[in-house]
Amino acid sequence: MKLKMIKALSLLMITLTLGCKSTVNTFGVKFEAQLHSLSNGLTVIFVEDHTVPVISYQTFVRAGSVDEEPGKTGIAHLFEHLMFKGTEKYGSKEFFKKLETRGASVNAYTTRDYTVYHETFIPPLLDTVIELESDRLANLKVTQKALDIEKQIVFEERRLRTENSPSGKMNEALWNSAFRLHPYQNPIIGYPLDLARLTAEDLNDFFKTYYIASNIALVVVGDFEPNEVLKKIKKAYGELPEQKPPERKIVAEPNRESETRLQLYDHVASDRLMIAYPIVSAFDDEAYSLDVLANILFEGTHSRGQLSLVESEGFFLSLGGSAFTPTFPGLFLIQGTLAKGFSAEHGESKIYHLLSQIQTEGVTQSEVKKAVRQLSLEIVDTVRTPYGLAQLIGTAQMVLGDAKRFSKDLEKYHEVTPEKVKKVATKYFDPNNRTVVIMSPESYRDRIRKNKKKSKSVNRKVNQ
Repeated sequence: MKLKMIKALSLLMITLTLGCKSTVNTFGVKFEAQLHSLSNGLTVIFVEDHTVPVISYQTFVRAGSVDEEPGKTGIAHLFEHLMFKGTEKYGSKEFFKKLETRGASVNAYTTRDYTVYHETFIPPLLDTVIELESDRLANLKVTQKALDIEKQIVFEERRLRTENSPSGKMNEALWNSAFRLHPYQNPIIGYPLDLARLTAEDLNDFFKTYYIASNIALVVVGDFEPNEVLKKIKKAYGELPEQKPPERKIVAEPNRESETRLQLYDHVASDRLMIAYPIVSAFDDEAYSLDVLANILFEGTHSRGQLSLVESEGFFLSLGGSAFTPTFPGLFLIQGTLAKGFSAEHGESKIYHLLSQIQTEGVTQSEVKKAVRQLSLEIVDTVRTPYGLAQLIGTAQMVLGDAKRFSKDLEKYHEVTPEKVKKVATKYFDPNNRTVVIMSPESYRDRIRKNKKKSKSVNRKVNQ
């Protein structure tokens, strides 16, 4: 999920106060929010909404791939799988039997910064969800048998999403090259050799370290009565021991002095291109200007990139970009697929020209206003559902560490000016900092190999 959505949620002027309600009515969206903290450190956030008889219950754990030790990549994602393997009280299939068979949606996902377990269901299932979620946090134990099964599932997932996917290969190569020391360089799904070496002891240690009350936030949005649910949550989760949350000791990424380039080949019809520039984290105010910049350049059919490079000149079949500003400094990402007959080299030059135009000429006030308006409308559409609102509130809690910051963020977007957009474009679109990954059709590589063979053959004849 794009981190710009977290900051854009501030356009709804959400205010969260400890143990209190705050009514919000902006852009036609009205809701009340509460934030509570249990004695063991568990964070609970409620938004009561009786519009439709649906509840979204989401458990955010501050444990992602950024928390993995060297040689143990993929453990956070693998553990996400194992959380559904059951406990002594509830077997491996009970979680789905008790919920999905009654119409609930059950799933989970892992990011670089956190992991989320979420259920969307009708109100009569709420007690069951609380029981199942609290039970696995208290009683889960990973067995070697369960681990071996899930490893094979993850290996297959990796083959599908990375090894057999051109975009997956490019994405993994890009992150691995854009970061040299920071753990953001590692794929969330992990490397095969690391996954193969993981033991049940490793997974149980990970569970004991990160799946603790003080490292978790529960977000409940929908058709329920907060006071009653808070009592049930205190009873179900209150016995979880109080522990100090683990510290993140992350080595800062060093500054780059030159461009990094990678050339890949695969079964693609035309050249593909990915470019990354290191930028700031979600805590930096420049992140707001970078969001607006990404919107002006690549968001929608009327963005500069779409109009000039896709529609008008026809260089690209598709072109996109976004400012990824997570907990630690992230990346401004640009990706495109070239039209047949155009090389990645031509595509690069066109993109760099597009970026340099903003560096030299800037953007207009009209473009900035339009970008802010688009961000707000995108978020309004999302928060109209219990799932969407819970997801954004929980993400902000995990990334920013304080969901109440929403109330301050509205001003930040409205403070973005054309001058600030030009400034971040000039500051971060530095050729010496960028990482470029190109993927070309296999036929290109075959042609290069043939030319090399011909060249060697000619040289041998000349030497003879």
